Amino acid sequence: MQIPVLPSAALVVLSALLAVRSGTQDPHVAPETLNAAQRLSRTVPEHERLARLEGAWDVTIRATPPGDEERTERGTVVGKAILGGRYVVLNFQLTFRGEPLEAVQILGYDTLLRQYTSSWRDDHSTWSVECAGPADTDAPERVQLRGTLRDAQNPDGRPFRLALTLPEADGGMVAVSLHDTLEGTEHLLQTQQWTRR
Repeated sequence: MQIPVLPSAALVVLSALLAVRSGTQDPHVAPETLNAAQRLSRTVPEHERLARLEGAWDVTIRATPPGDEERTERGTVVGKAILGGRYVVLNFQLTFRGEPLEAVQILGYDTLLRQYTSSWRDDHSTWSVECAGPADTDAPERVQLRGTLRDAQNPDGRPFRLALTLPEADGGMVAVSLHDTLEGTEHLLQTQQWTRR
């Protein structure tokens, strides 16, 4: 069995986080670093916004792939907050081109970088899709996440954008749009409308 070796920066951060959790001070970590780690480990209003995704939703997807027929597909998603409300796991049961698709997405808010994060995995691939970005300053429930989409068509990746409108405090609806970049031009790939069950 091989024991992984962590870079020294990772050891400092890990040591600070463990000290935060245990309430002890590591003599090798400066007190201001420990204070910053404690402050950054707390949930913030952005996490509360994500928590509104908890529960069961019906999803209607309008796929608009460039050069292909528009189609409407349906499915469900169930959201659950994890790790003290720092993340929300979304479990999807969808239909994609008439075939069942199961997926999981983890949404979070990174207090260090001050941006929302998303990680997607599904049973039609073996790779993840990662993206991150800020909320709209005028409408904090609207989030624009950007990342690099890697797939069989383009293993090196191409830019993509995920626009997400989180539900209001009363929990109404969720709107999602996915935008792919083909030959240097962004195209709307699909929209999703979520309705609470």
